Amino acid sequence: MNDGENEVVTVIVPVYNKQQYLVRCVDSIITQTYQNLQIILVDDGSTDNSAAICDDYAARDPRIEVIHRENGGLSAARNTGLCNTRGDWVAFLDSDDYYSRRFVEFNLATCKFYDADIVICMMVYDREGDRGEDIFTEASRYECITGREAAIRHFGKESNLFNCACRTLCRVTLWKGLRFPEGKINEDVFVSHQLLYSSKRIVISDALLYAYYQRIGSIMRRPFTLARLDALDAWHEGIRYFEKVGEHDLFDIARRVYCNRLFDAYGLCKKLLPEERDTHVQLRRQANNAYREVRSVRSYIDLSAARTFAYKGKQFIGRYFPALYFALFLKDKEVI
Repeated sequence: MNDGENEVVTVIVPVYNKQQYLVRCVDSIITQTYQNLQIILVDDGSTDNSAAICDDYAARDPRIEVIHRENGGLSAARNTGLCNTRGDWVAFLDSDDYYSRRFVEFNLATCKFYDADIVICMMVYDREGDRGEDIFTEASRYECITGREAAIRHFGKESNLFNCACRTLCRVTLWKGLRFPEGKINEDVFVSHQLLYSSKRIVISDALLYAYYQRIGSIMRRPFTLARLDALDAWHEGIRYFEKVGEHDLFDIARRVYCNRLFDAYGLCKKLLPEERDTHVQLRRQANNAYREVRSVRSYIDLSAARTFAYKGKQFIGRYFPALYFALFLKDKEVI
């Protein structure tokens, strides 16, 4: 490992049939104001011209390494990159998205200033496809919290903030023994609770430094299918982890959230997948069992007494009045 300004930042880019976006993506990395980079392009069995584009970049820039592998999905490609990193820090970039030129410089400086293990920046949503550097902004606000505080908050309304690997820069050591689950849609949620909890300090900035391209047909914009239910496994993973490490407060919070997600999943499946009757029965049974386990918890450390009462009311409605639960909480929702 290196010290000071010589620290190496590894950027991992999974690539699968993204030839129309790949140049913009890679250009945003090689033009970073911080240049001490290891850039790993993982060609995940592309059948278009993506592999050739990767190889062409590698021939022109010694910082770029291309790994060609059989198609295994986003998690498998990221894991391949993690197994080959030589950096002190690691960041992820999806091949249809792109960075601000200051993404690495700013986030690394923030980590160093606050002695943090992870920095989380904001992302800007790009629906046009190439809006350039003008869409990014500098930071005006920073928040420094412990990893435990972040783990608690990721189970609440800020889950989207803490469950996105692409907007983060983090120490490579946090990934020791930790990998994304392969074959899952919600891969970030599976690992976020452990990644956050293992961190000494986390900084959240309001700088817009990551451009997320919302193209038609992207994974999270596709119609609701049974595959989306793997989010339930991801949230249940938090229960297992905090039970294992003996964090009783976080264990209770994870169980509460899992219970609510089960009721959500049941309602959404009935709405969007009415033909999946066996799944409806299974989800209803799981939700009722989870409710029986959490209803005895008197309070939660992340909620006031009033909000705890409100959550318990929501769970009660989900258990005994599913139609009312759907009308109150799921009418315009399509994500678990």
